[in-house]
Amino acid sequence: MRRSVTALLPLAIAPPLLAGCAGNAIRLEAAGTVQARARAAVTATSGYFDAIEQRRRDAAAVLVASDASCLPATPLRIQVPVAPGAAAAPLCPNGAAPAPGHAAFEIDIGSSPRAVLEPRIALLAAIGDYADALAAILDAPGTDVSAEIAAFADQADRLARFAGFVSGTDLPDVGAAVASEQGQSLVALIAFAHDLAREAGRVRDVRQLVVARGAAVDRALAAMRVQVTTWGRGAARGADDLYGNALLRTYIRNREALSAEQRERLAARIFAAREASRAGASRAGDVADAIDLAARAQAGLREALAGRLTPAQRRAAARLNIDRITRALGLIAAIATPA
Repeated sequence: MRRSVTALLPLAIAPPLLAGCAGNAIRLEAAGTVQARARAAVTATSGYFDAIEQRRRDAAAVLVASDASCLPATPLRIQVPVAPGAAAAPLCPNGAAPAPGHAAFEIDIGSSPRAVLEPRIALLAAIGDYADALAAILDAPGTDVSAEIAAFADQADRLARFAGFVSGTDLPDVGAAVASEQGQSLVALIAFAHDLAREAGRVRDVRQLVVARGAAVDRALAAMRVQVTTWGRGAARGADDLYGNALLRTYIRNREALSAEQRERLAARIFAAREASRAGASRAGDVADAIDLAARAQAGLREALAGRLTPAQRRAAARLNIDRITRALGLIAAIATPA
């Protein structure tokens, strides 16, 4: 059962917020804080993904160079011993079947967290602009939010460059029903953003659209959270596990022939792969938590717009949910920092 809008406003926050909110405080704070956090998060995570991809390219080059059986191909197909006492075999299998006692794996250096997380981070940045607009309306019902709505629609349009994300096929082993739900929810969200942009100059129409069709944002965020969480439990660490294991095998087989400096460099790559494997699920968890905060924020703002609240209660709802959005964007920016 849905709770009333008033129930969404914790009593503990009411006295300080209801007593001290100036007329356009939320309007001014949100416009700067949310957009700055969103852009910083996108920039920080882009650099983080660049570093991961460079590290994986370096690791793949080490693997290929370590064994004459390997070619610099993507995906790189390697075999590792899985049975006790398995005879030594080349790192890369010669035929379709792996050597006896070995299992074959493919490492795709192009498959990194960027493919899954970047489009979802881009959507969260767009939701920041959307929440910014709703908070501004709550704080000052007659305010012009055309800039924030235009930014939301523009960011939603840019999602089209992530074709697999918009179609629902960007995650491996996603079932047809899940892919269909993701695709439909994102198409509905983008259409909703376009319709809001057309009505952006008339705040009453914006409010009506948000109340009537804002659930499209709920559905998109719900699908994203489930998928990021599932991905983080397995696929997020798979490539780094394979890199670490294959690099360790290379170290063991060649350590006598390597110089101390070469062993040091190879050991550093092994440790980096191990750390990345542990951190992958944690980073995915941070994104899932950010999605949850953003979902709660925009839903709380929408319910406040639909309710009968006093001006002080509206401002309290705006402040509470802008705080949620800024915390969500802070979680996103933090994934680019060392664990």
